[in-house]
Amino acid sequence: MKIRVKLVAHAGKAVAGIGPNGEGALEVPDGASVADVMARLDVARETLTMTLVNDTAVRPALHDSHIMVDGDVLTVFPPIEGG
Repeated sequence: MKIRVKLVAHAGKAVAGIGPNGEGALEVPDGASVADVMARLDVARETLTMTLVNDTAVRPALHDSHIMVDGDVLTVFPPIEGG
């Protein structure tokens, strides 16, 4: 199945299928969870401040059980830093 990914202010390593603007489409297996996709993106979920699926927040505790479906949009925000 195909999903869209938006990595907001992503400073990690390049991800195949994700453009320099942090957006792109990924082909993932049926039944893939948010955690599965984040592992593929090499995004550490414990450092995230917010993860959205179709603009609805998905708490880190639910990443393993939230199953993605074809056409979903996963948006991943990094931790907010500053002072």
